[in-house]
Amino acid sequence: MSTAVNANVRVLELFVELLGARPGRTKTQLRALPGYQGLADDAFETQFQRDKDALRDAGAHMTIHAGERYSIAWDSFAPGIEVTSADRALMSLAARAWDSSEFFADAIDAKAAAASSEDVSAPMIRLGLTGLGAATTLSQAIRERRVVCFEYPGSGELTERSVDPWALSVQGRALYLWGWDLDRNAERTFRVSRIRSQVSFVGESGDASLPPEGRTPPRVSSFVSPVVDVRAGCPARTILHGYEAGGEPEEGGLPRRGWECVCLEGAELGTWIARILPLAADVVVISPQILREAVFTRLHAAAAWGDDHA
Repeated sequence: MSTAVNANVRVLELFVELLGARPGRTKTQLRALPGYQGLADDAFETQFQRDKDALRDAGAHMTIHAGERYSIAWDSFAPGIEVTSADRALMSLAARAWDSSEFFADAIDAKAAAASSEDVSAPMIRLGLTGLGAATTLSQAIRERRVVCFEYPGSGELTERSVDPWALSVQGRALYLWGWDLDRNAERTFRVSRIRSQVSFVGESGDASLPPEGRTPPRVSSFVSPVVDVRAGCPARTILHGYEAGGEPEEGGLPRRGWECVCLEGAELGTWIARILPLAADVVVISPQILREAVFTRLHAAAAWGDDHA
């Protein structure tokens, strides 16, 4: 079986390597990339030149620093453009769509994180093969303004949905499609990993509507960033330390003596319910209300079950 690196993966890998390079990378360092390993000197020079040409054709220009160190010139991009967590996640998806090897995709994740101005520990999303194919097709549909059709779980059964695709957004560890649901005649958000069929095009390019001017993808209702009171010095405080988002809570006031108010990172509602329930003796949810009520309902049900079956 061939172990040669896909050409698209090699060029993308070179791009993210040089994008995060401060103060640049030498040819010796670049030859250590998986796409160039094992090449003779002449073969490397030829391949490296072709890859530089491919990057230039895509609009990414190289800068050569002292000591023949290479990096991507920031003037290749529009002013003010930075690598965000969403950009990093989509680059990760692109790598996995081009090549199924986790080794190369993980290397790209690390380099994209190094080039980002945001928290380098921000989670990367993962999609299965179906999700990768859907994300790739949806990206094309958004670019070409093409109506898409796919099967999606409804209330108890799969339903076929026809959608004007407006944008893809990353929230937590999930990728979402935002658009106009032609079957419901309303704006909707779909979690890409829940799409249960291939995404197909309907009609021609330009048929889909444009998103409302000035609007951005909405936050998904099941995506929450909790504010909690935690008993000081308890094991729960240590467990939640890894999920802290920083900042000061905007509501809830000061916690009672012996407790600490903590702002936690965003995640799916179900994820936070599962994390908090085992810690309920030492953690009180302050906000959002939907999470507070969900935890209370489950604790109340557990208490009633204990009374009946003690």
